[in-house]
Amino acid sequence: MNIKEAGDLLVPLDEYPIVDSSATVLDAVVRLDESRQNTITGKQPYQSVLVADKNGKIIGKVGQFSLLKVMEPRSRVSNDQNALKRAGVSDGLMETALDHFRSFRLDLSEMCLGAFKLPVSMAMTPFVEHVDINSPISDVIHKMLEWRALSVLVTENNIPIGLVRLSDICDAVLKQMQQANTFDSKED
Repeated sequence: MNIKEAGDLLVPLDEYPIVDSSATVLDAVVRLDESRQNTITGKQPYQSVLVADKNGKIIGKVGQFSLLKVMEPRSRVSNDQNALKRAGVSDGLMETALDHFRSFRLDLSEMCLGAFKLPVSMAMTPFVEHVDINSPISDVIHKMLEWRALSVLVTENNIPIGLVRLSDICDAVLKQMQQANTFDSKED
């Protein structure tokens, strides 16, 4: 396995689970679960769902961290912060209210009930960075580390065509290291 460029580990968009930007968090969760159930043996299951705008352009993704974040009361309130500020609510009062809300210690089912009807845009992490399909795999790894990303959007002529996932890079690294070890052992 000779992996040199982003395109060598690319998961094409048409294989990736996608929801429309008008979807709910629950729609994204259902789509993710469906894709995980249909994962081909030997391939890593999907950990995120891509979000497309009304024109079909990929604008972001909802991953595991995004799902947890949208269940946090702070993230839901922060989206309404400007409206609250215009209404004269101070930062201190908002922080106090959030502290009291957290003191209820919601269980998982209560947290999910508060999140599943929200628009997917509240959970989505927008894509602001990308790599070209011909980018060296060392650049892709560097960008993942720099951006602290579990996947990187890959473009061709600035048009999104797929993603490189951390799980696929790690699988390739494991195989490459085992091959290197086997080769090194034969030389000894």
